[in-house]
Amino acid sequence: MGLLEPLDRLRLGYEALNRGDLSAVVALVAPDIVWESETSDAGRGRESFRRFLQSWLDSFDGFRAEPQEVLERGQHLVAVVDLKGRGRGSGVEVAVRTTHVWTISAGHAVRWRAYLNRGAALAAIASG
Repeated sequence: MGLLEPLDRLRLGYEALNRGDLSAVVALVAPDIVWESETSDAGRGRESFRRFLQSWLDSFDGFRAEPQEVLERGQHLVAVVDLKGRGRGSGVEVAVRTTHVWTISAGHAVRWRAYLNRGAALAAIASG
């Protein structure tokens, strides 16, 4: 599988998320994806990942996840992402930069990890 295919799939996934099309997002991940975030719970499987993403969409009006930089590191794609939206309950504008590490195998994301910063994400990949 060439480099363009995983990068294209990553781009399509973020575009689908921004449209609220979670079916398209979860179609890009492995059925048994393992996901974790430094700031929230962790889980396994497409349905669990879909529920996690839905919680973000439900919490914000105008939610957007906009990749600013994508790096390839072996089987990992590292995406520095700006998350933006307006709190549904508070009306407060939120803008946070985070880093997502997608581990790719056989054309699907088998693992997703969210880090508060790029350095922590790259250190985690380097340490295995």
